[in-house]
Amino acid sequence: MQVYKTFFKVAKKYKTGIIMYTVIVVFMLMVLSNTTSSGNQKVVQKKYSIVVVDNDNSEVSKKLYDHLDKVHNIHKGDYTDEQIRILLYNMAISSYIEIPEGFGEKFLEDGSITVKSTYDDAVPRGMFVNMQIDEYLNSIKNYMSIDYSLDEAAEKAEESLKDDFVSIQQKDTPEAESSYVAFIFLPYGIVSILFSGILPVIMSFNEKEKKNRTAVSATKMTTRNIAIILASATLALVVITLLIGMATASDVSYLFTKPWWYAVLNVVVYTFTITMLMTMIATLPIIGTGKEATNTVSFVTVIIGLTFAFLGGTFVGLDILGEGVAKIGRFTPNYWYSTASKKIWYDNAGLSDIIGCFGVQILMGITCLAIALAFTRLYGEKSE
Repeated sequence: MQVYKTFFKVAKKYKTGIIMYTVIVVFMLMVLSNTTSSGNQKVVQKKYSIVVVDNDNSEVSKKLYDHLDKVHNIHKGDYTDEQIRILLYNMAISSYIEIPEGFGEKFLEDGSITVKSTYDDAVPRGMFVNMQIDEYLNSIKNYMSIDYSLDEAAEKAEESLKDDFVSIQQKDTPEAESSYVAFIFLPYGIVSILFSGILPVIMSFNEKEKKNRTAVSATKMTTRNIAIILASATLALVVITLLIGMATASDVSYLFTKPWWYAVLNVVVYTFTITMLMTMIATLPIIGTGKEATNTVSFVTVIIGLTFAFLGGTFVGLDILGEGVAKIGRFTPNYWYSTASKKIWYDNAGLSDIIGCFGVQILMGITCLAIALAFTRLYGEKSE
């Protein structure tokens, strides 16, 4: 009990880190909850700035000019070669297009496309405009080859090149999308807050002088370690209570419903695993002890937080991860947390459907605890 109480006294020295990261995570939760996408998305063709010079003034060249004027922004005016080069270099225009004299007559005669385009080869926009010209003129030529007049062929070409039939595939999202997005982000917040705010406290107990005092006292090293774990779990409980409250605020209609309770249980199980992982890391000899260890806390927080988040489906959806990455991700608690979250919010899963995900997380936590106790006992015996 003495170690348990002392833990909180030491934690007061690191309250700034806990508060700072909590505020950051809460702010990110608020942003994520307010930026969930909704409604249908429509494909809109990009318009580019171009210069078109029509030296032919034939019916075909006028059709082409009108088409380009509809799909892009034509800069009107006379430009010198130097000015064109400057406009292309500064990307003020994407392409300089010149329709030569006799173009229309030759096109109607044998379908030749003699339009001259000048653009920067390093920028794909000019090439795209040039492809649009070829596509439009070839479409007119094909329609005229089946006895359509020029006007009819131009109208048919306009219709065939419209992008109205193109749409962005809508992703399958749950009704409680905002709650799902908020809860799926919680693991990163939990790791960031616990590792940056609580890990330094655990490290401070591993300072040589404090460990020596514990070794010669009536308190066993194992008892001390268990007390530290309980104190860490208490602080973690306070942190996740706040985070769960913020995640719930994104859609209060699901408060105290079955998916909400399962989501909360998922957070609790994940926090248990992370607390055990944090305790194990604090006992590893590669981390160091005392002041030396506290200097590595930020590095450990970033590495573990980002690695777990990217491999475990926190930042990148599990359905997007490659097969190889997903196999590696299975060794992180985030993967099983994300899997359970998706089943809870997407599939309205029952406890029997997600109990396996909880079990794997708990097994990971128990493994970390066993390693932590083993190292504590090992170094305790060495100190004796």
